Amino acid sequence: MSDIQKEEIERYTNEILKGSIFDFLRIFEENEQFKIIYQENGKQVNLVEISEMLKAEPIIENGWIARFSKEVKDDEMI
Repeated sequence: MSDIQKEEIERYTNEILKGSIFDFLRIFEENEQFKIIYQENGKQVNLVEISEMLKAEPIIENGWIARFSKEVKDDEMI
């Protein structure tokens, strides 16, 4: 596979994942019965409540994914 083909696959995969994450997170914003809770040392944070627009978080700087993830690095953000 050429470098150009690899870049194209990477770009399309990135776009598909962003769209999927956006739609998935929209479920939590639009349905109060579903929650995403981050818990550490007994303290819980409802991520929907601390986010202005949960579904946009993966694409904004210092969103909840960046703040609460112990694994994600800046260059790996979707």
